[in-house]
Amino acid sequence: MIEWYREILALHVVAIISWMAGILYLYRLLVYAAESSKDHEKVESLLQIMSRRLLKAITLPAMVVSWIAGLTMISINPGLLSMPWMHVKLTSVVLLSGFTMYAGKQVRLFNEGKPILSGKAFRFLNEAPTLLMIIIVIMVIVRPWA
Repeated sequence: MIEWYREILALHVVAIISWMAGILYLYRLLVYAAESSKDHEKVESLLQIMSRRLLKAITLPAMVVSWIAGLTMISINPGLLSMPWMHVKLTSVVLLSGFTMYAGKQVRLFNEGKPILSGKAFRFLNEAPTLLMIIIVIMVIVRPWA
């Protein structure tokens, strides 16, 4: 399997790019949903469709592929787990997964016509994936404490 490491790494990077694009756009759609007027049924309906499709067709599958590819690379090179930067990275990935699942919950509530957070709250939540991404990239590229 080690001969496939670079291919798995490439898949991992592509999946992460898709995951990040999806989660950042998903929170933006939730801002629009929270701030959309209830008298604009067409806009609300469109936002429901867009958010549901983005979550199910791009964001969640990309997250799953990222995890599978990442865990596969760790199984090929288990020594990575002894490095402190990897612990910070994995903690950040777990948090990013949590933010993704929380966005999914908000999409479900929105699609069911139930109350969701405010636009201001979603704007704040939208910053967390970006900060986590920055931490992850620094850990992988700089590898502090290695």
